[in-house]
Amino acid sequence: MSLDSEHSEFARLIAQHQRSIQGYILANVPRWGDADEIWQETSVRLWLEFDKFERGSNFAAWAIRVAHFEILTWRKKVSRSRLIFGEDFIECLADQQEQFTTPQAQDRLKALDQCLENSTDQQRELLSRFYEPDRQVHEIAEAMKCSVDAVYKSAQRIRKMLRQCIEHRLQNAELPS
Repeated sequence: MSLDSEHSEFARLIAQHQRSIQGYILANVPRWGDADEIWQETSVRLWLEFDKFERGSNFAAWAIRVAHFEILTWRKKVSRSRLIFGEDFIECLADQQEQFTTPQAQDRLKALDQCLENSTDQQRELLSRFYEPDRQVHEIAEAMKCSVDAVYKSAQRIRKMLRQCIEHRLQNAELPS
């Protein structure tokens, strides 16, 4: 394989699976800055070891395994922190992460993106605030000038709408054109 085609293949694969890999890292690291540092180290390691990747196999699973080891390296550097997950927990997450790298999971993520694009600005804003790290629901309620219960109910309705939209898109995608 020529260097140019290897570059192209790596770029395509990393772009296709970046969200899954970063999601795994973020699930294991308490701070965004640390997760970003690990993502950068993981990206470099993936490129340096790309010749070891078995073409045709699951790139996301391989990349997540590389990220797993980068997380372990990071953990050793900051081992005095109380916010670090144990190795057993990280191993368990690594094993569970494979289910999110399947083509079906990727189809669900694509459907979610499409459903979010079709939702209103207000719905996206509420969800963005609702899932923002360190954001309290009472702060969202104050900003939106409504009750905490109203925020929870709105978020529940939006999640239900998104779930139905995703299921509808997935069912329609399976139908012959």
